[in-house]
Amino acid sequence: MEQRKSKRSVRVALVLGAAVAGTALVGWGGLAAWQAYTQNAGNAFTTGSIGHTNVVKGGNTTCTSTSAENTICNVIVSGSGLDWNWPGVSNTVAITDTASLPSTFTLSTPADPSGLLCSYLTLEVTGSGSDNSTYVNQQAGIGSIPTSTSLNTNAGSSSWNLGNSNTFNFAVGTTASYSATNSGAVGQSCTFSVLFTQAA
Repeated sequence: MEQRKSKRSVRVALVLGAAVAGTALVGWGGLAAWQAYTQNAGNAFTTGSIGHTNVVKGGNTTCTSTSAENTICNVIVSGSGLDWNWPGVSNTVAITDTASLPSTFTLSTPADPSGLLCSYLTLEVTGSGSDNSTYVNQQAGIGSIPTSTSLNTNAGSSSWNLGNSNTFNFAVGTTASYSATNSGAVGQSCTFSVLFTQAA
């Protein structure tokens, strides 16, 4: 009987010891779980924008730039049924910066002008406002415009910012060889495109 009591006492002691040890572990674990936090969330980055509008006088359409080089806008200058005494034609295109990033502009021909008549025509491109630059002056026939042709704002600055603009005048005339005594231009044609490129 005494032996049984002794064994029971040992078991009770073991159970109580385990309970105390468990309580201690829970206590220490509880202390380890007491934590405080701060979090700096939402760290993010975005790029600035680049873009412009292209508005041809008389076109009644605002052409908005895209990332594609073949974004087609209105014709600036054209003529049909030209006779030997044709006086020429001119028109303007307004370029306005709509981007958040400072940028530069260039003017070029994306492909060589096409047609024999181009050799009998002249092309002059000038700025407006305080920008009195002559960007293109082709008096011996219309040819390619190099990509290095930089354009200024109407204030004369080569650096463009949001809201800056310039109105460029395109004038097409005839060369000295285009005359009543030269029939080489008869029945011929000339086509060319101009490309405004904005870079930031």
